[in-house]
Amino acid sequence: MFLENINPFVRQALHAHLTKKNINDTFNKIKSVDNRLFYITDGHGKMRFENETYDLEKDSLILFSADTPYVWEINYISYYALNFDYTQTFSHIKDTFHPISANRFTSNNIIEKCIFEDCTLLNTPIVLSHVSEFEKYVKQIANECMFKDEYSDHLTSALLKALIINVVKRKNMNMINAGDKTNTLVKKIIDYISNHYSNELNYETIEKQFNFNPSYLNRIFKAHTGKTLHEFILQYRLNTAMEILRTQTIPVNHVASLCGFTNPYHFAKAFRKFVGVSPSEYRNQTNLPLHI
Repeated sequence: MFLENINPFVRQALHAHLTKKNINDTFNKIKSVDNRLFYITDGHGKMRFENETYDLEKDSLILFSADTPYVWEINYISYYALNFDYTQTFSHIKDTFHPISANRFTSNNIIEKCIFEDCTLLNTPIVLSHVSEFEKYVKQIANECMFKDEYSDHLTSALLKALIINVVKRKNMNMINAGDKTNTLVKKIIDYISNHYSNELNYETIEKQFNFNPSYLNRIFKAHTGKTLHEFILQYRLNTAMEILRTQTIPVNHVASLCGFTNPYHFAKAFRKFVGVSPSEYRNQTNLPLHI
C-alpha cells in the first residue's frame, strides 16, 4: 500500500466521552476491526500500546490501524472518534463495530489490513500533542457523517486523506526536530567528556549534569556515535593516553591518573585490550597508528 493511493472510507465519526465507569473500554486491552483516529477535546488520561504509554490531553490526536492492541487509562475524556478503512474495498460494510477484547480478537475479525511500503509511520501508532489545527478536519467529517447528503462520502474521504497526510507531515517534522535536539545534546555530552575525562565519569555524573535518565542518554548517544557512553569515555581516555605516551616522558602510572584511571592495573589491562600492547611497549614503538 502506498500513501498516495489511499481513498479512505469513513465508517463512523462521532463525538463521545469515556469515563472510568466504561469498564469495557478503560483499563482493558482491546482491539478494533478497522482503523481508528481519536481527537481529544477535553479531559486527560493515557493510552497504552504494547511498549509505550502516551499522555492525552486536549488537542491530542491518536491514529492507529486495525488489530492494534490498546488500553485507555482515564477518569474522564471527551473525544471525536473516526472508524475507517484506507480504501473503498469494503465500503459496502456500513455497520459500526465496537472494540473487542484483545483476548478474543482474531485475524478473521479484521475488515481490511493495510501495510504501507512508502510511509512506514502508518504501520505503527501515531500520537501527536498540541495539534488544534486538525480539529477542523475531524469536526467537518463528523458533521458530514451526521447530516449525510449525496456528496458526504466523497467529502469525508477527501478530508480524511488530507488529515492523514498532514498527520504524517507533522510526525515527520517532530522526528526531525527531535533529531536536531538529540544531536545537540550528544555534542554537549562529548564536549563535557573532553573537558572532564580526567575526573570521575559515569552514568550518574553525566545524568546529574544533563538531567536526563541514564538509559535515555545512553540510547541516543549510541544511536549518534555507535558507542555506549562507557565505550566512548574509555576510548577517549585511551586515545588521550596514547597521545601523552607518544609525546611526553611522564611515568605510565601518572599517565593513567591524568586520563581518569584510578587503578594503574585497570589502565594497563584496558590499554592492552584496545591497543594490543602494554603502555610501556607502545611508548617504545614508533609505527603504531595515532588512534584506536
